[in-house]
Amino acid sequence: MGGTTAARQEAIRHTQNELLYRGVKYSAAGSLLAAAVAVYVFAPLTTPSVAVWIWFVCIYTVYLTRVVDCRLFTRSTSRHEQVDYWASRFNTGALASAVIWASSMWLIYPQADLAHQVLLVLTLGGVAGGALASLPYDSKLSNIFQLLILSSVLLRLIVDGSQFALELALFSCFVFGFLLSCGKEVGKNYLDLLRLRQDSQETNLTLIRTTEQMAQLGYWQWDLESESVEMSSHLAQMLGFDQRQVNIQDYFSCVHADDRLKVENAWTHVIKTGEDSHVEFRAVDSQSDKLRNIRQIMKLISDSEGHNSLLGALQDITDIKTAEQKIYSMAYYDELTGLANRAQFHERIDAEISRATRLNKRFAIIYIDLDDFKGVNDSYGHQCGDNYLKHFSNYLKVNIKESGICARLGGDEFCILITDIEDHSYAEQAALQCLNYCQQVVQLGNHRIHPKLSIGVALFPDHGSVGDELIKCADLAMYAIKQSGKRSYAIYNTHMASENRERVRLEADLRQALVNNEFELWYQPKIDIQTNSMMGVEALIRWRHPEKGLIPPDLFISTAERVAMIKEIGEWVFIHACSQLQQWNNQGLKLSMAVNISGDHFAADDFSEFILTTIEQHQLRHADLEIEITESLSRNPEEHSATCHQLRSHGVRIAIDDFGTGYSSLSVLSDLEVDTLKVDKSFIDSIVTDPAAQLMVQTIIDLSLGLGYAVVAEGVETADQLEILRQRHCPYVQGYLFSRPVQAAHIPAFALADWSSQQAA
Repeated sequence: MGGTTAARQEAIRHTQNELLYRGVKYSAAGSLLAAAVAVYVFAPLTTPSVAVWIWFVCIYTVYLTRVVDCRLFTRSTSRHEQVDYWASRFNTGALASAVIWASSMWLIYPQADLAHQVLLVLTLGGVAGGALASLPYDSKLSNIFQLLILSSVLLRLIVDGSQFALELALFSCFVFGFLLSCGKEVGKNYLDLLRLRQDSQETNLTLIRTTEQMAQLGYWQWDLESESVEMSSHLAQMLGFDQRQVNIQDYFSCVHADDRLKVENAWTHVIKTGEDSHVEFRAVDSQSDKLRNIRQIMKLISDSEGHNSLLGALQDITDIKTAEQKIYSMAYYDELTGLANRAQFHERIDAEISRATRLNKRFAIIYIDLDDFKGVNDSYGHQCGDNYLKHFSNYLKVNIKESGICARLGGDEFCILITDIEDHSYAEQAALQCLNYCQQVVQLGNHRIHPKLSIGVALFPDHGSVGDELIKCADLAMYAIKQSGKRSYAIYNTHMASENRERVRLEADLRQALVNNEFELWYQPKIDIQTNSMMGVEALIRWRHPEKGLIPPDLFISTAERVAMIKEIGEWVFIHACSQLQQWNNQGLKLSMAVNISGDHFAADDFSEFILTTIEQHQLRHADLEIEITESLSRNPEEHSATCHQLRSHGVRIAIDDFGTGYSSLSVLSDLEVDTLKVDKSFIDSIVTDPAAQLMVQTIIDLSLGLGYAVVAEGVETADQLEILRQRHCPYVQGYLFSRPVQAAHIPAFALADWSSQQAA
């Protein structure tokens, strides 16, 4: 920035020099004429008369010197670089002129002639005014010029001492003051004009250079009678040349060898026919060997003397070519894995249907789902998940590519088209080959993954004659395997369609359930085993289906997540839980309420705002509400930290449900933004008989309490389990030993009960 400003100032000063020197000859002519008139008028009145001629010789010498100096400046080839030097010479000449004119008040002053005294002062005022015209681009120099003359006038008149001289001095102050004021304003305006012109020139040049660079353009001209090509600076830079003028053979050496003949033919065509020519070729940077794609337009031009030249305009279209290739890849290939994408796969199926129908051939569609992929993403992060997808894709490329077309349809779903099969055994072999992937352990960085696949197979023409129909059948077969335990494959049959219809019906019923208010909240007590009192409840949703009766959440929550209803259901649960807690508060019961929240709902952008607003609408204390999230949500503390922090900053408590069953280790506890850990039921089930389970529970309790977390043991069903937990100093428990989930009407009695006898409801 500083260099740019200095160069700009230098350019402005050079322009000032040019304009100031340009005006010297006119000011010299006017000044010499004025001096001759002054000598003619004042010589008879001056004593001694020789002073007039001394003054006249001096002024002529100064101005003639300035004229010579102007000629030297004009002819100088270094005036662009020696700006300060020439400015100094000009200033010296101008100040010398001012001194000589100022000396006239002492050398040719008419002592006894008042009229000529006034005339001399007016003459000097005119000379000072002339500085406004000859020095308009340097207000400082103009003002010094005028001040020198004014100082001499005032000093001489004061020395004279007469009343008339003093009055004339006062009059001179007004005249010269006006001239100084005008000179300052004129100089400012002229300097602003210079700056504006310089800025405009720099802007235009920068715009041209920037446009050339942005458009990746370059230009060359070849005089057909010469052996050299003149290039623009950007083209020289583009092709790796250090200079703008190069030999024609050097220019052609930059053209890729495979394209050289094509370019030479284009040049020859223009020269022979005079017609414009367009050609695309690859150019090699002469220094870096970088390859560029170039589009060139050539035109034959003639000057006034009939000499012909070739004019070429080039554009670097490397980025355009790259973008075109990328657009094609984006349209037909999956960016992450490099496999065919959904669009290309559908086109290939349609083409294969036409071919197979014409040739009476069969083919198979294999639909693959990476089971538990969401768990890998949640546990190890999306980067690890992407690497997992790429690893599996590479496996398909190596093992399946020759016998089929592999595609990634999206997410963790893949499809393979196996052509020219004799019967379904060929498709089964391909499916088994895919399942072999499950036999290995995938090492991704520090993480080890045991792959699981669910695979569905559909055959043409057995299961459909349209691409979408075949993919749907393969998808249904895959879903059937996923429902039955995963890590296998299935060939489509009609029974799967009926199961799918049942699934679709469940989805429809679930949507209607929310409209018809078919959901209910049940509550399971949480017991403080130190005080044998109920300290709170956990709200659990139930679906009272009009035909199937009461349906527990494990039978419909996954469906709600799949059809994107989980957020609506989660909001319904939290609102009704808050409403119930408000009723208990009004009855004088002081309880806490824990509410389970799904991962999709927790990740919603407006989740925190919804929770806080709902609590405030029901006039509840924030600390009485506890949000339970599954351990998978806590695997990446950075992802959930903002939401947890916002809720906890308002007093809302956060609990991790089913702790110990997921992928995270105890070492991450110190990083989690939570308040409560709920030990999973699977540890409690075996705590009496399995020392390892006892050790795990003991470790979780000790470490959690040491870090300041509350601990709740889930699924306590026997007195022996309770006793071990009591010995391990677990503060809170819940389970069937105390109560199954009950409706809200039972809770007031439970809140007042003594739980030391482990009463059940």
